Amino acid sequence: MNILIAETESSTILDLKTILGNLDHNVVAVASSGEEAIQYAQDLNPDLILINIKLKGPMSGVEAAQEIENLYKIPIIFLTVFIKNCLNKSLQLSEDAIVLSKPIKKEHLKYAISRSISELK
Repeated sequence: MNILIAETESSTILDLKTILGNLDHNVVAVASSGEEAIQYAQDLNPDLILINIKLKGPMSGVEAAQEIENLYKIPIIFLTVFIKNCLNKSLQLSEDAIVLSKPIKKEHLKYAISRSISELK
């Protein structure tokens, strides 16, 4: 599976690349801003996007994800240091949004990926 990472923390990017490689997935690009993530989504048409809620620049990860979902229908997994229950309410994420807390654990990422794929069917 081709995956786009939209993240600003180098340690998280390194962790994700390692975990995704171990799960036989391919990281096609890494974006640091919402605008960059949207451009990569258009240019590379990844199968999945892992996106931090906070990105560099004026556009948040949530705003970028909403635009990507509207334009390209690519599944999104949100990354954050916050707890999901607080997050969904404060950011108006849908109840079925897939959110992973940092630091990312391999088992959690593997489950989130399988869940995002099953929702497409």
